[in-house]
Amino acid sequence: MVKRTFLIVSLMASTVYGATYQINVIKEQVSPKVEKRFVLYKIKKGDTLLKIMKRFKIPRRLLYKVARLNNIKNPNLIYAGQVIRLPVGEGTSVVKTARKVPKRLNEERELQLIQQLGGRVNRDGYLFIGSRKISFRQNPLVTVGEKRFLIDFSNLPGSVKKALSEVGISVVNGSSLNTVLESAISANFSSLQRNGTLIMGENDVLTYHYDYLAYNRFTGQRTVINTSPDTPPPLKNLLSAYGIAVVEPQFKVPDDSEGWGELKILTGGGLNKISQLIYLLTGKKGQQIPEGMVFPDLKLAVVYDYITPEKRTGLELQGYKVFILTGNFLSDVESILSLVPMANKFVKLVLYEPPGTQGKRSKFVIEGLLISTPKKDWFMVDTFDKQEEIPYLRYRGVNLIVY
Repeated sequence: MVKRTFLIVSLMASTVYGATYQINVIKEQVSPKVEKRFVLYKIKKGDTLLKIMKRFKIPRRLLYKVARLNNIKNPNLIYAGQVIRLPVGEGTSVVKTARKVPKRLNEERELQLIQQLGGRVNRDGYLFIGSRKISFRQNPLVTVGEKRFLIDFSNLPGSVKKALSEVGISVVNGSSLNTVLESAISANFSSLQRNGTLIMGENDVLTYHYDYLAYNRFTGQRTVINTSPDTPPPLKNLLSAYGIAVVEPQFKVPDDSEGWGELKILTGGGLNKISQLIYLLTGKKGQQIPEGMVFPDLKLAVVYDYITPEKRTGLELQGYKVFILTGNFLSDVESILSLVPMANKFVKLVLYEPPGTQGKRSKFVIEGLLISTPKKDWFMVDTFDKQEEIPYLRYRGVNLIVY
């Protein structure tokens, strides 16, 4: 480590302690280079990328990062014989490493936010008031515009606080650090609002609770400032679609078991969509007939309303359950799946952020058809208020069907 010390002496004021001066210590540290380690793995028949990652203890949430590392466009499409690189061990760009949690976690987050908003946080150096030495490592010196604040984490006596005030430094307790944060917000934004709620959407309703809401002075964009890092990137993208920017400490994934759900988009006309859906859920293919489509393995016939009584009777005599399309896709699908049979029901899917809370930060509600198969559950919807809802639902592990 290379260490340089600069002594800055500035007679700020005459106090009961005598002259006040400040020493800034500027440290230059060269971090040792950490080598990234990779394992080369040859894909075998029956492998999936998720199974391989599980074998090497790589979190499921990093699926798309591993895919990008190997130039795999579709993580669900890999080939036997293909050789891929898997990051393992500490120091790699995608493997989560243990981080030391600061003792004053909330205060550290607020200091990080102040820096994000343009403030300066000085943790190196000292401030001398007479014979008393105040360490910036223990009591950070924060500068916001022309204002300076000393964050008191060491219970400074009243006489010291008074002396600091006389030289233009306000002393703020760690529990009152929000006053400094609000000063930094006011320097960049207007119309500051605290601890409110935003409700967005018509069909799909997103309720979002914020710590601060302000408006960009130049663009007028609404900006949310939070002191907790609990808005995941896909939810930030969704808020951005509603014209809301989010500033908060760096997001930390709370649970490695969170993984991306599958996405299936049904295309074509109504009957084609039904055929794709049944094949997805059961693995059984349909056959076209002039009146619609039959699924021989399921003994199911899905036909248009112009089928003749004779044709319908003929199908029923062959053991088919005949369903006549009404044109209401969701209702038709619910009835058809009950004939397969397949467990399904209309539900309101409610997702809370952070997970496990009752809407501490946000609550997202969307209506659709829940379809349960022996292998997995699917959630089927026909429309979205914002297309950004799709990656958000998938991020939360929802297997999604869009028709």
